[in-house]
Amino acid sequence: MKNQAIVLKLPATIIIDDKLFTAFIESVRLLEMCGAKIYIVHDHIDLRSSSLVSQIDENFSQKISKISDYSSLNNPIIMEILSSYVNKLIVTKLSSIGCYAVGISGKDANLLQAKKSKLSYRKIVNHDVINIGFLSEPIMINPEILLNFADNNIIPVIAPFASDDQEKTHLLNVNLTLATIASALSAEHLILPYEILQVSETFPYNIKIRDINLLKSMLDDSNNFIEEALIKIAVNALENNNGYVHFVNSEAPNSILSTMFDININ
Repeated sequence: MKNQAIVLKLPATIIIDDKLFTAFIESVRLLEMCGAKIYIVHDHIDLRSSSLVSQIDENFSQKISKISDYSSLNNPIIMEILSSYVNKLIVTKLSSIGCYAVGISGKDANLLQAKKSKLSYRKIVNHDVINIGFLSEPIMINPEILLNFADNNIIPVIAPFASDDQEKTHLLNVNLTLATIASALSAEHLILPYEILQVSETFPYNIKIRDINLLKSMLDDSNNFIEEALIKIAVNALENNNGYVHFVNSEAPNSILSTMFDININ
């Protein structure tokens, strides 16, 4: 695992759950201690109902009250809160257990460039993610910025927004952003925590896969419990990279370690 690149999604369902959030951070620390190069992209948060409101800042609710249109793709207050509060919370949590981490967004040093997407983004299980219909997608990336962090053993925590060629700011589809970054870095591992659509005693909730044909076959499997859009993004990632895609149960605290070390510790 030494010097292997791991691109990780930090979903909203983990951020707002103390137990899952702590387990995620501890898993990242362990992977880093094994010599891996970690890159994290965090999810959007529902700024109206999230439990983070009471955790971050006493002025948080005042900022939220100023937001009149949650469907705007370039609302500056949403961008500020994602970057200054949610992102900072993650960096602080990582730093508290000995990780060197830095918070950035796709706008910083033109890390990412965005364009409007035709893909609709929706939440399946709960309402902890901003449901704004159509998110934008990244079309260009400057991987040297991320590689420089890795060379200095710093974990970049990336807020999911970027500018387009007209300097307008867009919220990004987090899963597409992860796949783009993984491809640009030729990452050995892309880890995608997901929410289980329905309970099954036979479905392997944590899946480590490298065979693109096997991954494509999951699209036609009626017994598959992973959202089709996520599988398609994973297919795209494997078409552009020769690493592994990991689907992990976001509700199990040790799912990341389970799939990385091929052990059953759920």
